[in-house]
Amino acid sequence: MSDEAIGQTNGRVKSIDILKGAAIIGVVLAHLMFIQNAVYVETERDLLYTLAELPYAGLPMFLVLSGYFYKSRPLMYNLKRKVFPLIIALIVAVVVLTVLMYCYLSILGYDLSQSDLWGDIAQIIIGKGAFEDIHSSAFDGEMILDVYEVTLPFYFLQIMAVGFLIFYPIADFALKDLKRLIGTILVLLTIVCVYMELVHVQLPFYAQLGPLVASLYLVGAYMGKYKVADYLEHGRHEKKYWKIFGAIAVIAVISMFLFPTNKALIYSEFGDYGGYSVYTFMITSLSCGMVLFFLAALATHVHPVCKILSIPGRESLPIFALHMFVAKALVAPFVQLDTVSWIPIKSLPITLVLSIFTVFFIAIMVMLFRKISPKKITQYMEDDAG
Repeated sequence: MSDEAIGQTNGRVKSIDILKGAAIIGVVLAHLMFIQNAVYVETERDLLYTLAELPYAGLPMFLVLSGYFYKSRPLMYNLKRKVFPLIIALIVAVVVLTVLMYCYLSILGYDLSQSDLWGDIAQIIIGKGAFEDIHSSAFDGEMILDVYEVTLPFYFLQIMAVGFLIFYPIADFALKDLKRLIGTILVLLTIVCVYMELVHVQLPFYAQLGPLVASLYLVGAYMGKYKVADYLEHGRHEKKYWKIFGAIAVIAVISMFLFPTNKALIYSEFGDYGGYSVYTFMITSLSCGMVLFFLAALATHVHPVCKILSIPGRESLPIFALHMFVAKALVAPFVQLDTVSWIPIKSLPITLVLSIFTVFFIAIMVMLFRKISPKKITQYMEDDAG
């Protein structure tokens, strides 16, 4: 098979599928391994977290790639195509998955008599910690660890929707030229910086993160305008290609040491400098993300890697939304779920197997579901193809 055939099939940009596939595997590993086993791996923490900084810092590439396929269309068309389905899918998924897990655990014999199921569902949809001071100990996310909680990653879907609401009205203006793009991004980041420094109250739907997310969409749209993925996939024979790759890699390494992201977006944390960290966050995240993008593009020429990682890459959004539900359902009959951790498994090898199985199980199930379901239903789970 030729490089071109490997690189792009059925209209999809394979480097983007590979990048999404590797990233979603990393997300699930982080949620099920590092976060769950923070105490267990304390002796290895420094090494593990140092090694994980590159992919972890590069995870905002999910948002960059969401803007990559932007096309100039009427505002309402874009809202109906991207924002409304995302909001509907978010609400349906929160309600259905939370109720299903509640019923499932009740059948297994868990005592949920003290649980506030519908109150928690409402709080999840509005946003955990809404109207609380982001910097106070009050916003400790206690409800996140309820026994039946399966919506750990859903805040990401909320900030995606808010980001689109900001991005679409300004995209055509900002994408006219590079100066406008940089100026617009600086304005958006400054809005976040000022808000975090002066107000720092958690808004419903994590709306204070919207300008930052819109900035990442703008970067992706600008990259898409100049077909950066095509160059990354096919430009490796040029000396300039490797010089650019090397320069970005150096910037990424320096940024990881000088400006570590230390991020937890659900808490609006971007780094070590308060609200001002939003600027260094962009530098570190984009440089690390571009290193991963280069690696994904090079992987398109390695057929086994391309084929394996493209599977979860094509279904990254459903995997992101469903992985906590599936993993929790799998382990609930065998371990006692509690309010200390989402999935209390102390063995790293077991959680590694659980993570990989969860990723590919969801990907395969969604692929089968697409084949038997009407297009109007499956479009709510579709990622951009290219």
